[in-house]
Amino acid sequence: MAIAETRVKVAIQSSWKSLRGVSWRDAIAQLDSDRLIIKYLKMGEVVGEDSFPFSALSDINVRIPDEVKLNPEKEHFGMKFYIPTRGELLLILTIEENLLIYDEKKFLEFIHKIFETLINGKPAMIQLARIVGGAINMESKWQKGWLRVVKVKSARTQKTERSVVVITEEKKPVSIFSDIEDIEIEEVDMDGKKVRAWKIRHYHINQSVTSYLYIPERQTQLFVLRYLLKYNPGLMEFIMKIADDFPTLKAEFQEFMERELKELEALDEMEKQILVALYSGIDPLELHQFLGVSEKEIEEIYDRMIDKGLLKIVMIRKVVDLTNEGRRLVNKLLKYGLVSM
Repeated sequence: MAIAETRVKVAIQSSWKSLRGVSWRDAIAQLDSDRLIIKYLKMGEVVGEDSFPFSALSDINVRIPDEVKLNPEKEHFGMKFYIPTRGELLLILTIEENLLIYDEKKFLEFIHKIFETLINGKPAMIQLARIVGGAINMESKWQKGWLRVVKVKSARTQKTERSVVVITEEKKPVSIFSDIEDIEIEEVDMDGKKVRAWKIRHYHINQSVTSYLYIPERQTQLFVLRYLLKYNPGLMEFIMKIADDFPTLKAEFQEFMERELKELEALDEMEKQILVALYSGIDPLELHQFLGVSEKEIEEIYDRMIDKGLLKIVMIRKVVDLTNEGRRLVNKLLKYGLVSM
């Protein structure tokens, strides 16, 4: 019996075919414990079937370029398979607008079920709170465990979120990715052998500790990171630090940074100063004095930035405030050290 199924639009890109675009087909996606089955539809009737075994899966939740998407406003989910008789395949799932046919909530839960199927029950070793307060905790030992996707409550914020935990032999869930503060890869000794483990500093119970997590299957490591990036995007900057071990992730991060920097390069120096000044709370009516320009000049720049969607008028006399887009750009400018406050 299938774990889950949902109505989708599906496209497949093959490394053996150089196609500029993709062809979208109506289908039912069916999730089994060891594979994804695509049942193609025509006029509501099943006219064909494709099977994608997870043993051939190499990556999941890969970035889909906007020019390939059926509708950039809708969720797109990409999975890479290598099948000897067909080459490398990129399977893309999405939905259309018709609410009578497509159920967005069901589609999103289907995607989550794929992650659960790939991660749940996979083996892991954990050394919890190995370092506490800067000192080695000699009572901390390696424990055998299994990964599981669950809802957890943050010890620091008390907010509930989906995450990956380790279930130990004592059936205790260890929430190592909640309230994460840093992560790096370190070669450590585990019961007499050297392993490359994730060294994770996180908030545990009521203090910051450093724990070690070792996931023996490299593919499972990638799936866990893909899960965290999708459902906890705030962890991106931490995960970027260990991306060297995962070429596909590293390439996506590099492309992401290049896109962000290109976006910031489109701002001139005065626009950057205005964004940061407004972000820091300077009165827009006094900003021309702060920057040493005339009122006429500053209002002309405001007009240009309003057209770009970075500012909005809140009063008749060009009293402006940052839009969400403007605030987003300020955060990027500060992140890349292109301005200072």
